Amino acid sequence: MDYRLIRSRRKTIAICIGRDGEVVVRAPLKADRRRIDAFVHEKQSWIEEKSSQMAENAAARREFRVAPGSALPLLGREYPVLPGERVAFDGKSFFLPNGDFETLKPKIIRLYQSIALKVISERMNDYVRQTGLTPSGMRIGSANTRWGSCSGKNRLSFSWKLVLAPPEQVDYVIVHELAHTREHNHSPRFWKLVSQVLPDYQLRQKKLKAVARELQKQDWD
Repeated sequence: MDYRLIRSRRKTIAICIGRDGEVVVRAPLKADRRRIDAFVHEKQSWIEEKSSQMAENAAARREFRVAPGSALPLLGREYPVLPGERVAFDGKSFFLPNGDFETLKPKIIRLYQSIALKVISERMNDYVRQTGLTPSGMRIGSANTRWGSCSGKNRLSFSWKLVLAPPEQVDYVIVHELAHTREHNHSPRFWKLVSQVLPDYQLRQKKLKAVARELQKQDWD
């Protein structure tokens, strides 16, 4: 099986499947090549399954388009896309002017970012009042691999893509990051703090992973 090998000062061998289906193996600097090949062979079935799925997702992203007549997701719902003079959302429908998707995409993302700022700020403020956990600040970003993060100075960042998920999953990410303002780790203390606010956080977490898998088929980069 073909794969790209990256050696570094790590202690274990790991396999990563790129968004285009490429197989990348990360290994210690002095790991024997035969040992690496044996590890890859052992994981071959998993690699083939994941590579096939990633390749399918990549093909779906290449075909992904948004135009009047289609729909756009928001907070777990699908809203129709109608012709309009500018990129907008009125609470019932999205509106797009004439133009190709690649040209309109940055404007659609900016609209989502403004919606995300409003929605996440309001939901976060509710949980700040409920928990007493207070961040030093909050921003909306465009992270592709993380829903949210908390800096060492307790500043929270959220991907605008979070508002594509249902409200229950939005709340989970908000509470997760707020908990990090007290516990900068994923220790039992951290998860206890999360569970005190959201006893069903594990179910919300599982559903959020399903949302992430669906988003891999959409081209928002």
